Amino acid sequence: MSSRLLAGERLCREVQYTVRATFALSLLLGLAACSTEPRNSLDNLTFHGAPYPQSRYITAVTWDFSAMVNQRKAHGSDLWPCTWAADGNLYCAWGDGGGFDGDSENFGRTSLGFARIEGMPTTAEPGGFAGKNVWGAAPEYAEHQATFGGKVESMISVNGTLYAYARLWTERDTSDPVHRNEAGPLPTLIWSQDLGSHWQIALWENTQLGSFLNFGQDNAGALDSFVYIYYKRLNDNSRVYLKRVPKTMLTADPATSDAYEYLTGVNWRCRPRSWSKREGDARAIFSDPRGAEVEVVYDAPLRRFLLVAAHNPGGTEATASAGQVGLFEAPHPWGPWATIGYYDNWGDLGPESHGDYLGVTLPTKWISEDGLTLWGIFSSLGQYDSFNIVKATLAVAPRAAR
Repeated sequence: MSSRLLAGERLCREVQYTVRATFALSLLLGLAACSTEPRNSLDNLTFHGAPYPQSRYITAVTWDFSAMVNQRKAHGSDLWPCTWAADGNLYCAWGDGGGFDGDSENFGRTSLGFARIEGMPTTAEPGGFAGKNVWGAAPEYAEHQATFGGKVESMISVNGTLYAYARLWTERDTSDPVHRNEAGPLPTLIWSQDLGSHWQIALWENTQLGSFLNFGQDNAGALDSFVYIYYKRLNDNSRVYLKRVPKTMLTADPATSDAYEYLTGVNWRCRPRSWSKREGDARAIFSDPRGAEVEVVYDAPLRRFLLVAAHNPGGTEATASAGQVGLFEAPHPWGPWATIGYYDNWGDLGPESHGDYLGVTLPTKWISEDGLTLWGIFSSLGQYDSFNIVKATLAVAPRAAR
């Protein structure tokens, strides 16, 4: 067994011991320590409404938005799911704009585009990165011409290939797919074997797509030979489930292939009870009654999984906001989760950010060598309809207190 898994199990056992000692309910609260159900908000005295107790491992996070304005790029382009590819660069998708080489609605606009981002921000040089449109309005505003439109929800790089879950417009749906607004009617997988220059579209569609768990450059350092995917069921915005598929079978149709497995829950030792071929056997691994739209990355230096989740108690686009976001951590992809930060007004972004949530991405490439400094990417409406960066600094408890 790898040292990473051994360390995760040790931390999980320590979390269980602390819960048992605090509440004097050894077996019952040993089970509760690995439960995916949210706790009562009284268990969390720091962040009101957070669904899980405060982390005893990552004890605080400080968000620094000071580089946001000066380093804002790609005005008019939003979303920005990203992955760290085999060539060492980030590859990110944008929606409804000109990306890095265009400008808003006027120059180089496409419904969907892909950009290559070289370098990375640092404390000394927040602007130490540069973006280039790979796939968009070529030849003036991109290296290669976009051939379909839509919106990408999540990306991952595996064995040199870029994969993305997307909701597309294609020629079968509209005469002008490249410039069609909003997400398209075809929910499916696309992939590129030449770093975003050309894309293939799967022949299947599936409404239950989800968000890839990113481990690092080209998914190096993954737990095993599977790709893990977080997803929600239709008409249930509060619970998140976990499925996995062999990395060699990512293009298989989830509806007809038996390659996909669904986590049926965890035992008191924080280990999976079983993986089932039937989606109906899946049990939620994360839950927030106020809503949960998640993205998860692995912070390798800390050996922790970091989950960013949007909450939206109103449940409509009108009540959504870029400021309604939480950050959670766990020793395993399935938990047990603990709260690092939980906000209803993250970043004090103002009323311009109200009316939609367009994601917060924590690229694994942009995590420092000690795992304590992360640079995030986010977008929203108004002036935030762009590529915006924010620095997060984590505080970790002394080893004796973990």
